Amino acid sequence: MSLFKSTKHTEFCPECGSPLQMKKGKQGLFLGCSNYPACDYLKPLQQTSHIIKTLDERCPECASPLQLKQGHFGMFIGCSHYPECHFTVQENQDVEEAFICPECHHPLLVRTGRAGKTFYGCTGYPTCKFTLASKPVVVECPQCHGGLATIKKQRGKDYYLCANRSCQHLFNLAENEHIE
Repeated sequence: MSLFKSTKHTEFCPECGSPLQMKKGKQGLFLGCSNYPACDYLKPLQQTSHIIKTLDERCPECASPLQLKQGHFGMFIGCSHYPECHFTVQENQDVEEAFICPECHHPLLVRTGRAGKTFYGCTGYPTCKFTLASKPVVVECPQCHGGLATIKKQRGKDYYLCANRSCQHLFNLAENEHIE
């Protein structure tokens, strides 16, 4: 047997039957279908979450058992049949019905980023990538008439910054003035 001969067996795509190839992405190494882009199957090689406990509840998408897991962004509940099923429930996904995305009109979720900071993100993700770094306030912008703004401190005063990315109007309701 030669030292340079591969002893690894070839895995095949469960969706189309083509051989899987090792590829490198942002999350590390993974196996991707050689028939890409016609087939977009991929299989992560490194487990990105640690399984804490298998729960009695079943996944609403595929009926497999749900598991309590620890991942990069904290604890979450996910399907035990991952990566075939991507169902997850984040611990901090509280829908704030009062806050509606100004771009696609879906509700905004309170989320926690990698550094542990809270932000508000659209439930329409990944189609809509709207986020706010601070808690929004329901107030009408005098320029674009959008319904959301964030509070910004400037020159010792609180001002509103329109949450609409195409507007970004800075205003003060009490004095009804525009700030440059």
